[in-house]
Amino acid sequence: MAQDRRSLEKRRRCERSAAALVDCLDMLIEILLRLPAKKIFRTKAVSKEWYSIISDPIFVVNYAKRNSKSLLGFILNGRRAPSPEFFFISLRGNTSRPARDPEFINIPQIKIENICKGLLCYSQPHMDDSGFTSYYVCNPTSGQTKRISVLDHSDNRRVMSVDLAFDPLKSAFYNLIFVTELSRSESQQLIKIGTYSSKTQSWSYGLHNLAYEVGFGHGVHCNGAFYWRHVRNNSVSYFDLEVNCIQNLGIPQMTSEPYRTNIGYLGESGGRLHLVRTCRPSSIRFTIFEMKDDRSGWLVKCQGDFGNLVACFPRMGRFAHGPFQFNLMNLFEGEREEDLNILLKIPGGVVQYNAKDNTSRKLRGLPRGCVYGEFSFFHWTSKSYQCIETLACI
Repeated sequence: MAQDRRSLEKRRRCERSAAALVDCLDMLIEILLRLPAKKIFRTKAVSKEWYSIISDPIFVVNYAKRNSKSLLGFILNGRRAPSPEFFFISLRGNTSRPARDPEFINIPQIKIENICKGLLCYSQPHMDDSGFTSYYVCNPTSGQTKRISVLDHSDNRRVMSVDLAFDPLKSAFYNLIFVTELSRSESQQLIKIGTYSSKTQSWSYGLHNLAYEVGFGHGVHCNGAFYWRHVRNNSVSYFDLEVNCIQNLGIPQMTSEPYRTNIGYLGESGGRLHLVRTCRPSSIRFTIFEMKDDRSGWLVKCQGDFGNLVACFPRMGRFAHGPFQFNLMNLFEGEREEDLNILLKIPGGVVQYNAKDNTSRKLRGLPRGCVYGEFSFFHWTSKSYQCIETLACI
């Protein structure tokens, strides 16, 4: 009985404290903005007032701005067997005990279509008909998942790309981009792009006749547009969501470089689109470019080579005149404003390399199933996604 009374009194004190916080709304919001996202989702059950505050799109955007540098790690592919294909790289773990993979990686028959700023888009064969595919958008932080009704499937349509557009610094809502091919000839390609808006929960469509090849798949979202790189053609195209058009993007070249260069990486970091040109397989030099806001050109962000990294990890070096053994997986900012980090997959592990001060650290070893042949120069199916937490509702 005495224990029951103490529990009841403790619960009443908690309720009075919660009520007092509600009365001081500014203080409550400030406290919530400082909490980890997973804890904030748990506090939704405290009261209707708390639920209303946390679900407010303005609060979602303010939380993202307050925690804009909360990068947890990366999702990388490359594991052939055993399944799953993807694995997690933590920036906060250690090499002796790698962090656990997120739960969504182990969803049966999952195909990760895209991960953007904390939201995940994946597909699975339909439960009732394996000839159809179901598409989902998920917030791994909250566990919320929503099945999206997409375009009608027919035999003469081919899915080219399924991508996710989400920028929590600007809006709590997301867009799903669904690209299908309707027809193809020697000189033209007719595609249909469907755009789903989570704000209106509706689709809009557009037809596009293309006279050039676009490397659809694994799109990069940055400032209201999707960017795709065509690895064989060494080109980049983009789709502007507002204007609803597809165009080729002028790409920069490395100057005074005797070797053939190629696009080693294209991605977004800190609200900017970055492109990395490399001189593989014959050189370890690289140049990091940053696109101008109006897409009129590129600025050189950094130039260098991986000489110091090869010295630390000799297995990256060339053997029998073969290519240098590494894959550029991601580019991200550090805690300091001047930091510029490159994530590389090399034989035996994944490393973080600071392109500004030439320092590096090994993040973890490769999981079982990542084969050595993965590091071929002509391997262009490498995928990586930045992992952050978001309060966005699905």
